[in-house]
Amino acid sequence: MTPLLLLPAYALGALLLASAAVPPLRRLALRAGLVDDPEDADYKTHHRATPCGGGVAIWIGACVPLGAAAAWLAAARPDLIHDGVGWISPWAPYAFFPLESWSPTVREVSQVLCLLGAATAIMLLGLADDRRPLPPALRLGVQAALGAALVLWVPGFRLATPGGGALAVALSILWIVALTNAFNFLDNMDGLAAGLAVLGLGACAALALAAGHLPMAAVCLASAGASGGFLVHNFPAATIFLGDAGGLLLGFLSGAVSVSLSSQLTGPATGLSAVPLLLLPLLPFGLPAYDLVTVVWLRLRRGVAPWIGDNRHVSHRLVAAGFDRTRAVLVLHALTAAVALPCAAAGGGGPAAAWWAVAGGTALLLLFGGAEIALAHGRRGRTPSAQHPHPQTNGRDHG
Repeated sequence: MTPLLLLPAYALGALLLASAAVPPLRRLALRAGLVDDPEDADYKTHHRATPCGGGVAIWIGACVPLGAAAAWLAAARPDLIHDGVGWISPWAPYAFFPLESWSPTVREVSQVLCLLGAATAIMLLGLADDRRPLPPALRLGVQAALGAALVLWVPGFRLATPGGGALAVALSILWIVALTNAFNFLDNMDGLAAGLAVLGLGACAALALAAGHLPMAAVCLASAGASGGFLVHNFPAATIFLGDAGGLLLGFLSGAVSVSLSSQLTGPATGLSAVPLLLLPLLPFGLPAYDLVTVVWLRLRRGVAPWIGDNRHVSHRLVAAGFDRTRAVLVLHALTAAVALPCAAAGGGGPAAAWWAVAGGTALLLLFGGAEIALAHGRRGRTPSAQHPHPQTNGRDHG
């Protein structure tokens, strides 16, 4: 049985591991005082202090299967790690099993291990912030440093933008850092951020298979599966929250994976034919990016720092328009699925299929944004007594 047939086991194993890890982590978080208390800020709407160990559960679910696979590869071909004289370059193109068409290369496995190392550092940063809030500049600086380390030092983590060079480096780091914060911002209602991660990373798994990058497909499937295992305990009524550890982890993984796949899919394509292939892995994360841009703009317009939390995220705006919280989350899940699934299907279809998927997904996001503006104008036109109240139900509102 080839690893291609074993890939679903990564998702299932990660789902079961993450789900099983939640109960002990919840108890540990409560004992350690690692909780999100609604008394900490006036914009929080959940009723009781809730533990924040979900990000650690997702990390366990994703990293244990991948670590086991890396250990198996190292044991199967130790000569590709150390030849008895010196260490093999982690960027070497050697295949672990050269007679098998599915064989990963040393370079591909090294890319994945570097990504998991950086993601682990991001998770620990978030965990420290959950324990005691860190200065925003420190958090942003660490995120930028880890993103830059991947983009500058690890081959394959750079957008294939026209002209390349400094512009490609800057845009790649910007996308990774932006998506890291976008997912953390979207951790404001039960099931929202993790559900979007399942859909986005699931689409990226299909794109990784289309690009022939099996280790990256395994990362996507394990991360999506682990997010699904966490969702069992987080939606519709949460007994545990992602915390900053989880929001930052999912955002960083999503940003780095999509940048890497953008580079892989674009390959030798140039000119207009490269544009849709460049955008194909980025578009499934269009909704988190949309929320980040709009909420930062709304805060700046009010003269508030972008990192000061409030209830003006896209999910809150849907609730203000008349949806209950569960329906608002499901609407955002459905929108993401409608964008992500065509992108996943277009991965092996060449530039023409990619153009259709990118154009359709972009149109859906623009239509959603236009509908949001119309709803906002409608709310402003109502009398205060007719406006829909914000229900005070479980859900984490921050960032």
